[in-house]
Amino acid sequence: MRVLFKEDDDLAARTLERQLHKLGHASERIFEIDDLLRHETELEPDVIITDIFMPDIEGLAFIRLLKRSDLCGVPIVAISGGGSYRGGIPDVESSFVARAAVDFGAIRFLRKPISLEALQTALEDCVRSVSSA
Repeated sequence: MRVLFKEDDDLAARTLERQLHKLGHASERIFEIDDLLRHETELEPDVIITDIFMPDIEGLAFIRLLKRSDLCGVPIVAISGGGSYRGGIPDVESSFVARAAVDFGAIRFLRKPISLEALQTALEDCVRSVSSA
């Protein structure tokens, strides 16, 4: 599986990349939204993972952009640790952010730190969502 991911924190990005590799998936980190949207038809990802709290674009806005692009059929997994955005959210998993991510079109929401098992389950859910569509 080819996974593109948008994560602003370098340590979290390296961890996610290692986890995806350990699960047998190819991955590529997205740095610039413009590059992604400009080359969206060439990239052909199977899944896109996005952090929610990022300085350049909020994850919910990114999900909305993806749903209006040629990548609209690609399943999305939203991730967050709560961050320090607007003071952070102590229980982000049960917060409006998790619900909003799914409402905006993410298949799953995962709280950081992400376990290998949770990541695998989320990716399997993404595969099922495409095959049932």
